[in-house]
Parts: sequence; structure tokens; C-alpha cells
Amino acid sequence: MTSWPVINAEARLKQLGFNPAEVLHVKHNDLTLSYEDGVLCLKHPENPAQPLSIDFNTPRFQYRLKRAAHEQVVKACRIKKQDNIQILDATCGLGRDAMLLQQAGFRVTAYERHPLLAALLADALIRLPDDHVKFNLQNGDAITAFKSADYDVIYLDPMFPDNPKSARVKKDMAILQQLHHDSVDDSVELFKAAWQAPCQRLVVKRPQKAATLSADKPTFQINGKTCRFDVYQRA
Repeated sequence: MTSWPVINAEARLKQLGFNPAEVLHVKHNDLTLSYEDGVLCLKHPENPAQPLSIDFNTPRFQYRLKRAAHEQVVKACRIKKQDNIQILDATCGLGRDAMLLQQAGFRVTAYERHPLLAALLADALIRLPDDHVKFNLQNGDAITAFKSADYDVIYLDPMFPDNPKSARVKKDMAILQQLHHDSVDDSVELFKAAWQAPCQRLVVKRPQKAATLSADKPTFQINGKTCRFDVYQRA
């Protein structure tokens, strides 16, 4: 059995390179940040038995990682006859797409602007085996990196509305919505800023029946059961 050091959430934040005061300052009063059994997690008082944590080591997600080349997000970001593609994931969220893209051979830098969510991501990354590929996580606003010519693809995944048919999504989204309770939906402005970036391709993940973020027609789309990827080819 693994023996975890007895430390609290603030000590864990320091281990991960975060300033606890800055992170906890943006925490919604209804949420509790805990460090239990080696995992940083957020709890909601209405459902304390199901905290929100990020774990890339689950068998289900590891299976997806092994088949990353077949994932729709990978197909949407892949550029024919080009290797060493560098991707800027501007809205990292729970980090699953960033992990899939990194596993598929892309070089991924992922930005998450909410400090608490960035801390959960950092905790999940550090719990991966040492030989596991990891994306480069940055806590901050990706718009600061849009002017860089280092990225071939910019990937946007604005927060999806809650899907009541999925208990797992409902739990994740309920706490995420608490984190972003004061946030304004700036997905259109984010798209416009990304459109000005010197990248070859802009990929936007949208709910299947949602409108595009731009009046410009995507170069092509990849459709799934619940979501689609709008691909805008710049070069």
C-alpha cells in the first residue's frame, strides 16, 4: 500500500509551485480544496463523497491514450506531411484533450487561466509515471501567447453546457461552473484573438448542435456523437 505524506492542501500547492493565498483567493466559498490519499481535489458540500480531481492514470483513460491516434481531436489537429507539430491548447480545462494530443506525438503547451483548475492539473501531471509523456502546463491567459509564431495549431475548447444524460459530466461541470461563477463567456472574443495569431490552423471544439464561433465557414468539420471539431486552415 502506498504511504502518502500527511500534508494539507496548502502545503501541496506549495509543492506544485503555486502561491496558496493566490489560489485560494479565487475559490468559491461553497467549495473545499483538500489533499487526500495523494490527490488534490475539490469538494462541494452537497456531494462531498464525489470530489472533483483529475486522474490521467485510470484504466479507461489509459486505454484512450493507447488509441490516441484514432481520437477525433487528433485527426482535427493533424497536418498532412508535417511532423513535430506544436499545439497551443488555449483552454486546457480538465486536460484530457491535451494529454491525448501529446500522446499522439504533438508538442503541446496548454494554458489554464483558473489557478485552482491549474493546480488540479499540475497535481495530476506529477502523479503520472516518470516515463509518461506530459504536456507543458501554463497557468495564465493563452492570449498572451497568441502572438508567438511557435505554434502550428491553436486549439480552443470553450466550456460545454451541462449534459444531464451523463452523471460524470454533470459532476465535473457542476464544480467547474462553481469555479467560473463570475466568469463571462468570452469564447467569441477568444476565437477572434486566436484568428489573428500566426498559426497554420485553428481548431474549435463545439457541442454537436451549437453554432460556430465565427461567421466564417470552417475549412472542414469532424463530427462525433456529442461534439464536433470546426477546423479553420490558415495556410
